[in-house]
This record gives sequence, structure tokens and C-alpha cells, in this order.
Amino acid sequence: MDSDVRLLESDRPAHDAAPPAAADERSTRFAGVTARLNSFADPWRARLGIGGPEGDALAVWLLSRVPMLLITWAVAWTGFSYTAKEPHGYASVWQRWDWLRYQGIAANGYTLHARHGASIAFFPGYPIILYVVHFVLRSWVFSGLIISLVTGAIACLALVRIIAMEAEAAGLSATGVRTAARDGLLLFVWAPAAVFMAAGYTEPPFLACALWAWIYARQGKWLRVGILLAVGSAIHINGLFVLAGVGVLFLQSRPGGLRGWLKGWPLVLPVLPVAAFMVYLHKLTGSWNAWEHAEATGWNRHETYPWRTLANTWHYAFGRGMVAENAWEYQLELVVTFIGIALAIWLAYKRRWAEFVYVGLSVGTLATSHVYLSVNRETLSWWPLWAILGVWCVRRPWFKSVYLTFSAPIMFVIAYMFLSGKWAG
Repeated sequence: MDSDVRLLESDRPAHDAAPPAAADERSTRFAGVTARLNSFADPWRARLGIGGPEGDALAVWLLSRVPMLLITWAVAWTGFSYTAKEPHGYASVWQRWDWLRYQGIAANGYTLHARHGASIAFFPGYPIILYVVHFVLRSWVFSGLIISLVTGAIACLALVRIIAMEAEAAGLSATGVRTAARDGLLLFVWAPAAVFMAAGYTEPPFLACALWAWIYARQGKWLRVGILLAVGSAIHINGLFVLAGVGVLFLQSRPGGLRGWLKGWPLVLPVLPVAAFMVYLHKLTGSWNAWEHAEATGWNRHETYPWRTLANTWHYAFGRGMVAENAWEYQLELVVTFIGIALAIWLAYKRRWAEFVYVGLSVGTLATSHVYLSVNRETLSWWPLWAILGVWCVRRPWFKSVYLTFSAPIMFVIAYMFLSGKWAG
């Protein structure tokens, strides 16, 4: 086939080809335009620190938004009644599930009355951010989408740096480090739960805080760590899990003497917003465990033995009492939970104690609840997983294709379910 193509090209009349002089002139003009654009952009790239892997991160993140737009278009036209003559509203398909809770809190504050669990189960950090952005944009749904777009990009910039650090520690070459960072991020944006990085959910802003806090902890910049994790803890309770891992990093820095230990005082900051929220809930409800009660009432989250959790989830996944589409979600939760357990075991085997503490707490709390729930979403915050997979993509080039072959269809299904109003974990 290639030889036939070359033969056909060689038989074309001479006047079909551009004159050499004209081609050279166009090439020179294009090179000049490119040089001028680069001369304008390079100082900004250097100032913002988005050269090299960071530039790759922004490109991968922005390109990954295209599939989300295509899925939105598909759901708006096909996800609802087949008798409809017009598509569903493009913006309204993103107003689903927890987003409605966050919007309600931002617009009206907390309430103790709800059909499915009280709004006090949700931390106030994200609703505060949403309120501020809405004050400028005057649209709740687009405020949520813009927050996710911007903070998701910030999180991706941090993730490529973390993956690059892990790749360097693994002994990869400079080219291998950049490839690992790019591929690890590519797997992240095509994760099964990737829709939650686009929706008005807490994952993007939480990761933006947590990932950069982890980087600064590796650098010993504890004040920045404390401030970022304080914001992260106000957004999500998992900020305290990150704090536990960061605490291990602080101990591994071997602080010496009183002055060395006092350098870690900012690590107290992340506890303050959580404590303040609990005090607020006590004044609102008269109970110190109001948050845990709201979680148990609304989502049946309460501590059980791990074998009971496994049995309950198995019953939901393969029993006859669950709606099929919901049972499929629980089947996925089973698979992902065991991936998380394997990740924690691997981190312990490698003596990566800081990462082990964070991932162990994350997986452990979900694996000892009443049922495996939202574990799929939780994988987005397991940055050691994406670092490991990024390195694997360099050492085993076939792995990326295998991963995308399995993950991309599941990602589409979960996004389609979420946007069409079905439960998506």
C-alpha cells in the first residue's frame, strides 16, 4: 500500500506541486510567526512555571475536556425521553446529586431537613468557594464548572510534578521522566470516575490543595502545607488523612531540637476548620457527633467489620434485590476497593510510609463502612497510584493501551449515567 501511494504521488503532474520558492517562502513566513508567538509566550511560561511537563499537563487536561463536552452533547440529545423534540439543557445535565446539596448550602445555608440526609453531612469549604465565584459569574452551575476547570488544571500541574519526582527516584532518564508524568496524567484524566473532575464536586479543589501541599511537604515548606491543607480540610474530611501522611513526612525530616519541632507548627492549621465546623454543628443541633449522624442517616455510613462490609457489598452487587444499574456500580466498587487494598500493601512493602498512611486511611475507612461506597471517586485522590502507573507506562509501553481499553468505556458509562440523572457512585 505504501509503495502504491508513493508511486501515485510520483506520477502527479508537476503543476500540482507548489513551486519550491513559494514553499520556502511559506515555510519562512510560518517559522517567523511561530518565533514571534514563542517570544511572547516563553516569558509567561517561565513566569508561571508551565514549561516542559507542566505544559504537557495543561495540554492533556484541556484536551481531556473535549470528551466531556461530547458526552454532554450526547446525553442532552439521547439521555432522556425518546419522544422529546428538543435536546435537554446542556447546563442542566450537570446539576446532579451532591452538586444540588452544595448549591443549596451556598445559596441558603445549612438545613436539618432533607429527604435523603441533611446538608450538614457536607463540609463548608466548597460551598464558600462556590458562593464567591457565583458572586462574580451569577450562575450557579457555570460557577461550579469553572471552579472544576481551573482547580482541576492546578491539580494536574501538581500531579505531573509528583509523578516526575517518583519517576526520577525510580531511575528513569529525563525523557522517561517526562513520558511517565504525561502518561500518568493521561491515565488519571481517563480514570473511570473522571466525570467528577468536571462536575461541580469537591474533587478538583480538594486535589488542588492536597497535591500541592504534598509537594511543599516534600520540600519542607511547612507553612504553605498548613495553609493549603487547612483549605483542603474545610472542603473534605480527607484533608485530615493527607495531614496524617504529611505528619509522617515531617517526622522523616528528622526535626532536631525545639526549633526543629516548632517548624512544624503550621500542621496544626488543618485541624482548625474541622474543629470549627464541629463546634458550629454542636450549636446548630446540640450534638457533638452531628456530622457522623448525618452520614449514617443519609448514606448509611457507619463503622462495621471489614468482612461484613465485603458481604454487604457482594449482596448489593450480585443479589437479586438491587436494581441492575446500581448493582453494576457496586460490582465496580468491589474491584476498585481491592485495587486500593493492593496499593496500600505495595506501599507498605516498599516502605513508603507517608503514602501508606494516607492511602491506608482512605481505603480503610471505606472498607470498614456499611458498604463500599464512592471508592471509585476516591481513586482520583490516590496520587501514588497514578505515579506508579506513569512509571509502568515507560517500563511497560503496552500498559497504557491496556488501561485505556478497559477504563475509557467505563468512564463513558459512568459519565453518561451521572449526566442523565442515574446514580453513579
